Amino acid sequence: MQRPEAPKNLKPLLLPTRLPFDRRKRERYRVKEGVLLSPVTRERKYWQMLDLSMGGASFRYISPEDLNGFSEIDIATQDLEFAVECIPFRVISDCELPDCTPSFFELRRCGVEFGALTNHQECRLAELIRQYTLH
Repeated sequence: MQRPEAPKNLKPLLLPTRLPFDRRKRERYRVKEGVLLSPVTRERKYWQMLDLSMGGASFRYISPEDLNGFSEIDIATQDLEFAVECIPFRVISDCELPDCTPSFFELRRCGVEFGALTNHQECRLAELIRQYTLH
């Protein structure tokens, strides 16, 4: 049996060679200036948060820092008016940020996924998104 031929006036459907893949299940929001993230350790280090969702966040930090040694983070505003503490997380991505200015430090961007949140943490994160993100 012969395969039927496509009509001559039909243009082929062009598919992209690579489909974009986004693992995020929830919308991310850019955060306002002054929202910081810190791993829960004895030595506090605060990093600038870039964006946030109910399922995760991204932030920038100065290399070299081993993020795999941490299991919980705190999120707080610079003025300490708002905080969400002891959020379980895991690192999803970690890459160098292209830097436009000369610097002695290597800036990196890290994306994290939150683990199981308590009801209180979920409520606080929702409030953080309402008050401290750019909609």
